[in-house]
Amino acid sequence: MDQTSPTLRYVRWIIFGLTFTVFVYKMLTTDWGFFGGPFRFLTIWGLAASTLAAWFMLRLSMGWSTSRHEVFASVTTVLNLTVLLMYWKIYFEDPALFYGVDGSPAPWYDEYFLHGLGPAMQITDALFLLGAFTRIKRVAVWVTALPIAYLCWIELIVAPLNTSPVGSVTQGLPYLFLNNLDVSARAMFYLSTTITMLVLMLIAWGVAAAVRRGRRVPATGPRSSPTAP
Repeated sequence: MDQTSPTLRYVRWIIFGLTFTVFVYKMLTTDWGFFGGPFRFLTIWGLAASTLAAWFMLRLSMGWSTSRHEVFASVTTVLNLTVLLMYWKIYFEDPALFYGVDGSPAPWYDEYFLHGLGPAMQITDALFLLGAFTRIKRVAVWVTALPIAYLCWIELIVAPLNTSPVGSVTQGLPYLFLNNLDVSARAMFYLSTTITMLVLMLIAWGVAAAVRRGRRVPATGPRSSPTAP
């Protein structure tokens, strides 16, 4: 696909404009009274990565850069797929696992962008417009490192420096349900999440490969036969 076509430029201005606006909105409206502020949450990691990916894609379409940043776009896609899957899975099981018995989600436009439209726009761009996942080995390394970095962040830094939320086992971890799990249960959850991310990576890789194959138009029409001299 022509990465500098006028239509794609228009689409990527919309994606970047929306994503950047929501990112700034979250930075300004989220309570920074907790250590780590909004960056305690994996959803905000996804939003930040989506904003940066949208900027990279816009630069490419505008001709301001020739770098495709495919690995970054691919890893961000896996991160966003994980955010979507884990959030809605846990939410439909019991919203109180996120918000507590007396808590409530953010306004609908906030929730639906963070856990719906925002990730969907980035995933669509990476898989169907950019054509990412061509360097799967490098993507796999980063996809494996990402959850390790996040769990070290929340377990070793965020939790010890925060006293809320409070669970039945511990306190300070950003998601309420994690504070209701002991160390072994959390370790199993982190392991299953990492495996899930690798599976999602393979699925996205397969989709991207299928899209690329579908764009290859086979030669049609009869071939000319050699003529005698």
